[in-house]
Amino acid sequence: MYGISSWAAELRCPIPARLCPHADAVQEWLVDWADRLVGPLDAAGRERFARGRVARYAGRLYPGASEADLRVIAALFTWFFLLDDACDAARRPRPAEVAALCDGVLRLLRAAPAPAPAAPAAPPTAAAAARQAQPGPPVGTGRPVPTTAGPGNPAVECVGRPSRAGHPTVPQPRPAQQPTAAPGQPRQTRQQPATAPQPRPGQQPSTPTPAARAANQPATRLTTPAQSRAANRPAPRSEAFDGPLRRMLADAWQVPSHRMPAAWRDRFVDAVAHHLDGVVTEATNKANGRLPGVAEYVPLRRATSAAYVSYALIEFATGQRVPDAVYHHPAVRAVADTANDLLSWFNDLLSLERDAATSGGHNLVLAVAREEGIPVEAAIEAVVRRWQQSMRHFVELRAAVPSFGPALDGPLRHYLDGLANSVRGTMDWSLESGRYRS
Repeated sequence: MYGISSWAAELRCPIPARLCPHADAVQEWLVDWADRLVGPLDAAGRERFARGRVARYAGRLYPGASEADLRVIAALFTWFFLLDDACDAARRPRPAEVAALCDGVLRLLRAAPAPAPAAPAAPPTAAAAARQAQPGPPVGTGRPVPTTAGPGNPAVECVGRPSRAGHPTVPQPRPAQQPTAAPGQPRQTRQQPATAPQPRPGQQPSTPTPAARAANQPATRLTTPAQSRAANRPAPRSEAFDGPLRRMLADAWQVPSHRMPAAWRDRFVDAVAHHLDGVVTEATNKANGRLPGVAEYVPLRRATSAAYVSYALIEFATGQRVPDAVYHHPAVRAVADTANDLLSWFNDLLSLERDAATSGGHNLVLAVAREEGIPVEAAIEAVVRRWQQSMRHFVELRAAVPSFGPALDGPLRHYLDGLANSVRGTMDWSLESGRYRS
């Protein structure tokens, strides 16, 4: 009903396209990985995984990643899409079930890292063995557990369907409507920050005070490492999060949880928590028939896009650590927020037809049409203009980020490049992937 030809040509992206040279090899590996964790997959299931081209998405966002690291990221991306499909499958999902599922995810991520993974127990296929002879070990143990497709196995059933997530989320301002807390887990009280001092050229930023740090952080991020570690303490296993989805996340999380420092793990888990808060909020809205206005929808969409999780993975892929004082600096945060808007709104335009039937009004085009009382076709034009203006703003914001000194400007440059790649990579992958073709 709403073809892309009417607007796609108007969304001119000045960011150059990039693609990791390992993307296609990792895509082949990814299908075998899913087969081990979910499978055995039948021919149709393997085809659905292949058509999604998730490894190419990861390769567009992290073009400099090693093959081993791209495997980890592609596995995490696949898991995020499957979780999103599972939560978004029903027009009116049950918020309590979605919240329980999200709670189980956080319990797994907050648990102490498991022992380092051993070699896979199951023998790989001939093609997989040839690839494993090259650098890049499998993500984790990947033991096969036979399952069949159906409502209880979203990892098989939902692959290849369009997703609300334009993209697999570091923490951001909490959505306008307070998301529902996970069952049995009290919401953390987070400070609302004052502004960090502007760095002088050549000077490294000093460690901010708690108040200054809080001012530069999203409401969902704990304000100190000690607080974050306390909130991310191990928790009992959740029965609501089990089966293929749990096995896939546990396997994909092994390498980052062992290799990355505690501060990074806290940042990643906080980002996932913010994303899941948005997922629960959207499920609650849909269950209650609530149609968000534009001002409410934009920050909520920043959460449901999961873009901030992918931003945390930039450091995993590049090995370049960005300190909190820089990561949460207002100038850097503005670039990250605008990049999130660009990729999220592009996804809303692309998935409009499906969202009109299933999203319960959670689409920027639908929100604009409803709020301004205009036809959907006119709302598409309004969102395209909004996107064009935001792209110009993104270019200006990126150029205006100040220097933090020689020691930090290199890692920051990698991070800003990663934000740009997230926009262009999402656009290019969305048009080539089978996820968005009926």
